Amino acid sequence: MVVKRDKSTKIFHEYVLSGTFASISLLLAHPSTPPSPEMVTENEGLEMRKMLDGLDIPTPKLISLKDGELVEEYIEGGDLYRAVTEGKIDAFHFAVAGKMTGKMHNAGYAFIDNKAQNYLVRENRLYRTDLGFIKKDTSVFSRSMDIGSFLASIMDISEYRDMEKAFYEGYVSETKSGFAYLSLVIRNILSVGFSSDSRTVLRNMLLDSSSLIRI
Repeated sequence: MVVKRDKSTKIFHEYVLSGTFASISLLLAHPSTPPSPEMVTENEGLEMRKMLDGLDIPTPKLISLKDGELVEEYIEGGDLYRAVTEGKIDAFHFAVAGKMTGKMHNAGYAFIDNKAQNYLVRENRLYRTDLGFIKKDTSVFSRSMDIGSFLASIMDISEYRDMEKAFYEGYVSETKSGFAYLSLVIRNILSVGFSSDSRTVLRNMLLDSSSLIRI
């Protein structure tokens, strides 16, 4: 099992994420507010997990959620970013992540915090963890935030292009449409914060991804 305590580092992470979400929304003239602290906690509970299960989006089994302490099932394959950088998986899993994101958007929800590290790997399945920032929101900005944050989190991977294509194909298989038009702008803004290899990020940023956008 995995224990996630409501420590100061977690609170700080949520504060930074909320501030980033609000700031980028203002910068791009799409003002939007993140979930409240109460909603962040509620989203980790059984009700949200049941909703996601109904969309065929698996989550780790919730063991307990009490007094700021979250205990959930341990998924032994680690997160998606680590698994691909260690050569344990290929582009298939990124298509699955794209399908899961598309299913959320079809249902009228957005993950908001949709980085690759929030997908856990168990053989050929992915499990979605860190559910706190989910919003019932169909706006262009929130959908773009989902796509942009995912792509930004893998921009420092040398095989980025293959992963981007797989994620796109999985997403389109569900939504029947391309990425929302702010997706690449948000990707480029967020990639600076996610990056561990600025040279690879810059190279991937210069790739032409315009064909992925829905006009």
